[in-house]
Formats: sequence, structure tokens, C-alpha cells
Amino acid sequence: MKERLNLIMKAVVEAYVDSGEPVSSKLILERVDLQVSSATVRNDLAELEREGYVEQPHTSAGRVPTEKGYRYYVDYLLQAPILPVERAAVIEEATQDPSGNVDDFLMHAISRFSEITGYTAAAVMAHSDEDRIIKVELVKTADNCLNLVAITRSGTVKNSFCRFYFLADDEDIEDLSAVLNSFLGDVSFARLTDADFEALEERLSTLHQNWNFVAGIVKNMVESIRHPKVFVSGQGNLLTHPEFYEVHKVQNVLNFLQHEDQIRALLSVQGGEELSIAIGSEIAGINFSDMGLIVRKYGSKSGFGAISLLGPKRMDYGANASQVEYFAKCIEQYLKDREGS
Repeated sequence: MKERLNLIMKAVVEAYVDSGEPVSSKLILERVDLQVSSATVRNDLAELEREGYVEQPHTSAGRVPTEKGYRYYVDYLLQAPILPVERAAVIEEATQDPSGNVDDFLMHAISRFSEITGYTAAAVMAHSDEDRIIKVELVKTADNCLNLVAITRSGTVKNSFCRFYFLADDEDIEDLSAVLNSFLGDVSFARLTDADFEALEERLSTLHQNWNFVAGIVKNMVESIRHPKVFVSGQGNLLTHPEFYEVHKVQNVLNFLQHEDQIRALLSVQGGEELSIAIGSEIAGINFSDMGLIVRKYGSKSGFGAISLLGPKRMDYGANASQVEYFAKCIEQYLKDREGS
């Protein structure tokens, strides 16, 4: 595309992002010093329309970018701005840890990030195979009820309640705790197999003929921790954008966001590069034709995943990509700090 067409294309996208209104040749000349007439700009817009980069919503209106136009803008014209110091400070504040629990931290951070950006924020986190349970605590909550609390090296805390129907005194529970902690013994998830849990079941049977069922509970806890977690916030933010004032236009997306398995699959597919931008039909899954999605992968020794922002196709990709990039780096730093503590 020749230089003047590039300048016009850039002006159309950025003016439309700012206003949500079709962009006229007059407005383009106000934004860019092209030193040509309005007639020349209109001819250039007609050429961009023939090539499929812009379209005219109705006769006598200005132009708006098509999906192809947004893609060209992101690939060739986008200049991601430097994140303002004030916004960086707000994002850093959002990624402070008030809880000590990684899952609670991520939910808090994603919630704050959606508030900061005004879009729907989502994250997926999977534990590295090198992560491990470093401690199991048993808390007797009633005469025949135990709370098993598993704590991983990365800071995840998992609770599971179990009820037993036999006599067990404090010494029995201490013995059970010793066996569980010895079995896990700071062993990485990658090294735990079904055979290990079968061996644990046998060991518990020798400890107490009725304790063997605890092996299944521990196995389920480990599998639950290893399963990638999904965190979503700000679904209602979509309805604040003019494109979606009519709820039916975004209802299928809102329904989609209720299903963790679909979100997990979406971010897995779209997060193929360190930072990626998908527009409209490029977004895997249901009909996202009016949406834009920014995904940034993150990772550390103990966990990895993806951070995303979902908004209207008319979103400011440069500013939001900068925010997603910085937010992901803050998450990575948080995980690395935990690993070093």
C-alpha cells in the first residue's frame, strides 16, 4: 500500500476508535497533513473500499474499517504507545498480593484489570509439572470430619473435606498427617503416577483399616490443582460499549464466557505467540465477528498460562496491547518472587 493510503488507513482506524462514527474525508484532513484536496482523499477512500479495507455503512456516510482493515492496521501501521507511568503504577497496584494464595491473587488481579481497562479480562493458569505440594495440614472440624489443606510451592491452597465413620483420636490423625506428608515429600506433580496413589492406599490401610479412602481424596486434590484454572471478570463491561447496547448482539459471547472449558480452549488456541491480537472471525470458537481479543502468554518455573482482554472490534489495540503486556509481566514477576521466597 502506498504511503498516502497508509496514512489515510491509519487515520480512519484511529478516528473510528476514538468516536465510533464513520470517518469523513474532512476529518481525515484535520487529523493528517496530507496536502491534498478532499476530492483526492475521497478517491483514495474509494480505492481502499474496493480493496476491502474500509466500507461505507450507508450512502453519504464516511468510512469505517473492515476486519481486513483492522488486520492491516495491526500488522503494518500500529505503533504501540509507551505505557504512561501513572497507568503502570495502577497496574502494579492491581497485582499486589493481599491474600498469599495464588488463586485468590489472580482473581483479584483480573478483577482489577477489567476495572482499569473497561473490558472483559480473563486468565488461565496451569501449574508446571515441577510444581509440588509442600505441605498437607489436617484440621479436625468435628468428631468425624477432617479438612485436608494442601499447599503447593507456587502458593496455591486447596481444601477438601472428608467425613469418616469410625473412631479416630488425635494420635490417629497425626499419624495420617505424617504418612501424607511423607508420601508427597516435595515430589513434583510430574513424578506422581497412579501406581503411587495405589501404594499410598495400601500404606494407609496398614495405618488404619479405614483410612485407605483418603488416598482417593489426595489424588483428586492433586488432579484439581494440576487442572488449568480460569479467571474471568468484567463480562458486563461489554454492555457499556455502543456496539452492544442491544444485548442480543453480544448474548452469545456472554453465554460463552460462562463456560470455563471454552475459555480455556480459546486462550490455548489464540495464545500461540507471546502476544497476539485476533480480530473478528480470527477468534476461535463461536461468532466473535464484532470482537477483538488480545492475548499474552506468561510463565515461570511454577506456573504458566495466558492473560487476555476481550472487547469490541473497535478497541484501541495499541494502548490495550501495552496494558496487557505490562500486566502479564507483573504476574510473571509475582510468581518468580514467590518461587524465590
